[in-house]
Amino acid sequence: MKWFKKNSVEDERIVNLKNKLYKEVYTLIMIICSISVIIKSFALSRTEPVWLEMLIILGGSLYFGIRSVAMGIYSDEVEVHDQRSKIPFRMRTAIWGLIIGVALALYFGIRSAILFGNDSSATEIKYFFIVFFVSLIIYIPLFVIVNSVIHYGANKVSQKMSQNDPFDL
Repeated sequence: MKWFKKNSVEDERIVNLKNKLYKEVYTLIMIICSISVIIKSFALSRTEPVWLEMLIILGGSLYFGIRSVAMGIYSDEVEVHDQRSKIPFRMRTAIWGLIIGVALALYFGIRSAILFGNDSSATEIKYFFIVFFVSLIIYIPLFVIVNSVIHYGANKVSQKMSQNDPFDL
């Protein structure tokens, strides 16, 4: 429906400021949803469903990732990052997988100690360490491998999409 659109040129400064504002709003929504999940997991007496928050967090992240790959932005971002940073993007991706794995292991360890510790500090510590170490064994390799494979595939697809860009000079 191009009938109602005006063919006017927008000020690049305004567009960049709007994009910055959208980024800040997106970050704020992600932080609020993450805090809500944490509060519902630990502070409330019974476990509240967190499906909506998880849908918002995962849905927004997936949409952003898929669109950036489809537009060819991802590979350009990787290239710029690798030129500016001492740590390559693929290494950064693996490090984030490690951080996510440790964070999840801590979350599950603390949560199991609180829920199943039977108000005994020895039992709480035992539950924490058992769940923490088993979660480390499971989640660190999982997230490092998954993040690395996703990065590799996304970078390859994004490079193809960037090569097919008709506006590329």
